[in-house]
Amino acid sequence: MKKKIIFITIILFLIDQITKYLVYKNLVNITLIKNFLSLKYVINEGVAFSFLYGKKVLIIIVSIMLLFIIIKMMYKEYVENKTNNYKIIIYGMLLSGILGNLFDRIIRGYVIDFISLNIFGYLFPVFNVADMLITISVILLLVDELFKKSKKAI
Repeated sequence: MKKKIIFITIILFLIDQITKYLVYKNLVNITLIKNFLSLKYVINEGVAFSFLYGKKVLIIIVSIMLLFIIIKMMYKEYVENKTNNYKIIIYGMLLSGILGNLFDRIIRGYVIDFISLNIFGYLFPVFNVADMLITISVILLLVDELFKKSKKAI
């Protein structure tokens, strides 16, 4: 199990860092799908929706604490034999996302965002691959938890 999570985490972390590097070195604003998807280089010194803007040290400390909490959760599930391939992938996604943005904050002092979505007139905050990995993995963990509770209720 440990090797699978580490492998997934490293691969997804590298994808995140490669995309950020390519954006950093090459990107000028590009519209891929008019009024829907574009790429633009944005520096983000906060977290989601620029929350905690400029509070780099606090964000780094919280990110490291979250990493320890997630690793503890993973270990607990592993010891209780509740970890399956689905959960291994989810945890790998979550760890790589947190590590990707944490790495940026420590090395650069900010996170590079570049994916811009406009859905039905709502312009989402610009995000990156690590943000997608974090969001998707948290949603999947919540769905998994809800299904567990609904099964217990039956």
